[in-house]
Amino acid sequence: MLGVLVFAFGAACSSGGGTTDTTPPAQTTSSTTTPSAANAVTITMTDFQFTPSTVTASTSQDIVLVNNGSALHNFSIEGTSISVDVPPGQTMTLTAPGPSFLAGAHPFFCKYHKASGMTGTLTATSG
Repeated sequence: MLGVLVFAFGAACSSGGGTTDTTPPAQTTSSTTTPSAANAVTITMTDFQFTPSTVTASTSQDIVLVNNGSALHNFSIEGTSISVDVPPGQTMTLTAPGPSFLAGAHPFFCKYHKASGMTGTLTATSG
């Protein structure tokens, strides 16, 4: 049975009429299949490193996290509430955050192995 974790990538947006529009929360899923390459960027975690460690993705692309290592790894984006554990041999998919996620450079890291240099940079582009 596949578990689904839900967490928000962005904050709610306010419109002028006193109503609040919210961006649907992003989802992560544990899966043995991955989305098509056009809709996703893949980051592999192995032996205390991310490959690639510098990633460019549009805010409309999913991020597929693959743990090919023997240790539990984590994908956290600095300054956000995004923090996903990926057990050894597992794949997790972060659903595209959408336009509420700010374009620009966002440092990411494994909270368990940051001191060992398991870090990277995600450059988000609008789209």
